[in-house]
Amino acid sequence: MSFDYEQSIWGRGVATLNHADPSAFRLEQSLQALAGLPTDAKVLEVGCGAGQFIRAIKQIHSSWECVGTDISVKALDIAKEIGGDISFVEQSPEQLPFADNTYSAVLVYDVLEHASNPEALLKEINRVLKPNGILYCFVPCEGDRLSVWRYLRLFAQWHDMTEKHAGHINHWSRDTWWRTILSAGYTVQSVRYSEHVFGQLAGVIAFWLMDRAARKGVQTNNEEYFSKDNRFSAVRKFLNSLIYWESELLKRIPSPNVHFVCKK
Repeated sequence: MSFDYEQSIWGRGVATLNHADPSAFRLEQSLQALAGLPTDAKVLEVGCGAGQFIRAIKQIHSSWECVGTDISVKALDIAKEIGGDISFVEQSPEQLPFADNTYSAVLVYDVLEHASNPEALLKEINRVLKPNGILYCFVPCEGDRLSVWRYLRLFAQWHDMTEKHAGHINHWSRDTWWRTILSAGYTVQSVRYSEHVFGQLAGVIAFWLMDRAARKGVQTNNEEYFSKDNRFSAVRKFLNSLIYWESELLKRIPSPNVHFVCKK
């Protein structure tokens, strides 16, 4: 089963800072990265899906002009239906439909591991950023020596699990990713880490459950899979809070899940 971005849609809700929300730590880190922007800032999210993060950014900073792009037409249609005074625009995998030096900041959550040419996309983001513009990106480095996925791929049944069920095609180490972002013309301002142990184990369990669903011919993603069954909502909230506090307390200690803040 090849991954279909028109069938699996992320981001139908709104990201929050509630510690029981799986999006909380990423939203918190990106808001900190954008803290110095002026009231008339223009902010772009690349790979926004149905728009959960850019909707949250707009709710918190209503004066900012917010735009989201994605390659999935269905995801953008859902985002437009939800609304929120945000422009949603289709993009190609390696090109952004904007002029040079347009945006004060660009946000990229869980996208570059999907990109067939991440170097080209990073350079394109650099092009649309204003001078000294900010790039926040979160990237799981699944090939890193601290990643449980690096070792699970030694077993046949796990070697392509994240590609089949999430479309992840890049399995960087942290060092390789660092060189990639520097080669695209950025200056790294800060690095934080998340999902050190509990977060990784929860991810493995989620992919195992999605794989079971896929054997029945159902492609889904972890957001959709866990939103369909409310029987264990209290357990999910507890685990999400545990993962948040793990990330918050250990954010300066390396893990394979990396939050970069860069300047053009």
